Amino acid sequence: MKYKELISLFLKMATESNVLSSCIIDASFDMDEALTLHPNFGHQIAVSDSLVANLPIVSGDGGICSVCMEGFQLGIGGKRVPCGHVHHAACLSSWFSNNNSCPLCRFNISIAK
Repeated sequence: MKYKELISLFLKMATESNVLSSCIIDASFDMDEALTLHPNFGHQIAVSDSLVANLPIVSGDGGICSVCMEGFQLGIGGKRVPCGHVHHAACLSSWFSNNNSCPLCRFNISIAK
């Protein structure tokens, strides 16, 4: 039985609305489109690394990074974002590759650069 025939059969057999909607979603899902990277994918990571490099280094003061939920080691500071929160540099770099805000308060970092 071909894929389209199978979908057609499922649609005919569906009696509950939630089953019907999941079949329609499955029929319209395109794996190639889902796996295609955004055109700015590599650029965003480069921007995040340079943004983190330009942030001031401060002591962690016994605080906890809200990205990894781990404390700061003695003698190794964190990076302070413009809203005042302090995070590990590696955690911020990872966070900024997908977001443009503070991980804790969602302050927009792109405006504050």
